[in-house]
Amino acid sequence: MFRLREKLKYMFLTGVLAIAGFMLGNVNNDTKAQLGSEMVDTLTVRKLTVLEDIAVIADNGEPRVVISWHELSGDVSCYGPGKMDVADRASLLVGQLGGIAGVTDRNASGASLTLGTEGGGVTIFPIEGPLAAKGGAALGIDEGDGFVSTIDSSGERRALEE
Repeated sequence: MFRLREKLKYMFLTGVLAIAGFMLGNVNNDTKAQLGSEMVDTLTVRKLTVLEDIAVIADNGEPRVVISWHELSGDVSCYGPGKMDVADRASLLVGQLGGIAGVTDRNASGASLTLGTEGGGVTIFPIEGPLAAKGGAALGIDEGDGFVSTIDSSGERRALEE
């Protein structure tokens, strides 16, 4: 009988400690499992849900790839060296009315392929810099009609006729 009473005392004390530990562990719901960031060499994921934008950042802090979603469109952009607002960039953009695949350089010159509800087209657009004087060209469909146009060195747009 003495041993049973002793065992019951230890079991009761152990139960009280377990309940106290459980209650103290749940007092603060804001506990962080990890602070800061951790370097991982390899990561394999079968399914990943991201609630905000994804960015691949170079060692110098500059973005290289940005995947983002906005209220009306989604965008995947790849950047060359330099600041995001002036860098060489290739991007895919999709929205409710269509999409654009484009490439631009630091001078805002580049090319794009567009597709929308009313048509689409291919454009080459040297907007600024030394190439701007060389003009540009567009080939597309607008409301069912095809068009080909050029921009000459003076900036005048000309439609090519049959």
